[in-house]
Amino acid sequence: MTTFDQREHTDSPPPTDAERDSLLDFADGNEHPRVKLPFSVTIDGRSYEGSALSMVAARVTGIVGANWPGAHKLAILRFNFGSFWMSLPIDVTVSAADSKTGAVTLRYRDPTGQHMPQLRYILNSWLAGDHVDVNGMLVAESSLPKGKNTAHKVAQSGSSRLSKLLGTCVVAAASAALFVFAASVLSDRLFVTDVEAPAIAYRQGSTMTATTGGQLDFIDTHAAVGKPAYSILASTGVAVTATMPCDCDVETAGLAKGGTVIAGQPVLFVSEPGAPMIVRTAFTGSDFRHVANGAKVTIGTADGGSVPAKVEVDREAIGDGQSASVALVPLQPVSGLQPGSPVAVRLDATPQWLRTIRSGISFAAEQTVGGAQ
Repeated sequence: MTTFDQREHTDSPPPTDAERDSLLDFADGNEHPRVKLPFSVTIDGRSYEGSALSMVAARVTGIVGANWPGAHKLAILRFNFGSFWMSLPIDVTVSAADSKTGAVTLRYRDPTGQHMPQLRYILNSWLAGDHVDVNGMLVAESSLPKGKNTAHKVAQSGSSRLSKLLGTCVVAAASAALFVFAASVLSDRLFVTDVEAPAIAYRQGSTMTATTGGQLDFIDTHAAVGKPAYSILASTGVAVTATMPCDCDVETAGLAKGGTVIAGQPVLFVSEPGAPMIVRTAFTGSDFRHVANGAKVTIGTADGGSVPAKVEVDREAIGDGQSASVALVPLQPVSGLQPGSPVAVRLDATPQWLRTIRSGISFAAEQTVGGAQ
């Protein structure tokens, strides 16, 4: 009866070139070839190490008795396939036994007995280098390499290493991107403040303000130099007129004829043709403290752009109120920014060390993705 013992898999060392050359051995001229397959034999409860095996006989080594030659024994052949053991009982005759060397030759009493199909399958699979499996459940691979598949295995090994390397690069890039994203979210939560006051883009220039309170009786944004630009009818009945100071681009402060103004209120913004864009907004006391502590001011546009800016405070507008007017001068050209368009203003107080780490990881992630591609 054939038995199987499943065990944990342990890799056995591959055979050497000398072992491959001596796998087959012919004891006699008319005998089946003997295969040097790892196996052991148990006889009378004592274990023997197998040295060669064929379809009609087996060679083993161990302690032998003086009366063994010619004796009939029940030999249990055990094969170690790494992931399981296979036991195969065979009735044998001890044809030769050397008590000095311990070499024993066992001949099967019935070579075509019940053990023959299993033994033939094991020997053929081992010689071919194929898998040895039992009913699709227990599987082991022969340690004898197949010459036909050597190049395929080498190519498969190289492809596996390349796939593993690419997978490592992708994981590293994804991890770096995740860290950058987490650092950005943390930075935005803790160190970035949005300016609450409205921020509007204008051309850099001068502001014409109302010199008295009253009703805006006249306004002309196309007036020539020295001609009346607007007129305010004061409550005293006196009309106060302001003339155009230059041949400039003129923008209104959102006022129209008939509107009411107070002294100091902006009426017109005048600027030289092609003057750079600035942003006018108002800072609270908290915003000024952030800037004083080193926060960087950035201007964000609707298209997702963002540029740093310098703060210019309107000293005349500083008083006892809760906020003061400021002008933000972009330090870089802002694409797509039009006069009168609203923008977002942020105060970024992220520490320099966190900026450095985030920039370094972003650069490393870009390089890793580029290398993987």
